[in-house]
Amino acid sequence: MLKTIGIDQIVKMPLANEFKIVEHAPINMPLIDDAHKHDFFMLLLVNSGSGTHTIDFNEYEVKERILFFLAPGQAHQWNLSKNTSGFQVLFSDAFLSKTISLPFFNASSTPVLLLNAEQNDELQQEFRLMIKEFERKEHTSTQILQHRLQIILLLLKRWYVEQFPFHSSGSDVRMINQFEHLVEKYYHQHNEVAFYASQLNVSANYLNAVCKRESFYTAGEFIRNRIMLEAKRMLILTNLDIKEIAFSLSFSDSSYFSRFFKKHTSLSPLEFRDKKGKTPGLL
Repeated sequence: MLKTIGIDQIVKMPLANEFKIVEHAPINMPLIDDAHKHDFFMLLLVNSGSGTHTIDFNEYEVKERILFFLAPGQAHQWNLSKNTSGFQVLFSDAFLSKTISLPFFNASSTPVLLLNAEQNDELQQEFRLMIKEFERKEHTSTQILQHRLQIILLLLKRWYVEQFPFHSSGSDVRMINQFEHLVEKYYHQHNEVAFYASQLNVSANYLNAVCKRESFYTAGEFIRNRIMLEAKRMLILTNLDIKEIAFSLSFSDSSYFSRFFKKHTSLSPLEFRDKKGKTPGLL
């Protein structure tokens, strides 16, 4: 079965099962050889350096003043130059004392934010305040860290919606955000647009049209992309056989799943596993 890695298995410190922040100079986190997933969220701010960071099979260039968002369950790996420095914040869902809407942790969202110099300086200042509080380890430190984290996430949300206005306000966009959350909850069981449209009290045609207008993907394509992403994750991050993966994604049989997968990747599931599974540096 798929191995789940917690924060406390990466860093051995108080609070490390729920929260950890560290300034890297350079970034030199150990690689974990076994295929696994994280059960926590991560922010990675790069101050200097270069390389690549691959998140859910999409490769992004690493450069100064770039922030990466990682959500639980995502497949990622990095290849960084030796001089790469920055901040890394790891936190569990439970560490947030209240739920806030965060557009950058959705499976369909761009997991990268480019910062200008002013934003980068402000974020670094917030991170250093967190490090100072983390090192105090006083009885109120956990609550203060929780509030500081919320401030940081809200700042990032402000900057993110400026860079990606699709996630701004508006009735149609709010409906799409609700649709994304529903897909995240039910994609294992439901791949039909009609199901999600009924949950949103709209017609399937209307949901498809709004999604196409706002995101360039129909609702059906969005559902398909989410299923494909999970299939890729399971092929690379687990030892499950094709039949087990097909069953977990509600395909009627493994042959149908294999045809579906090859249609959208030009590779069979086994070919994809063999090709991508040989890439070193899985985190």
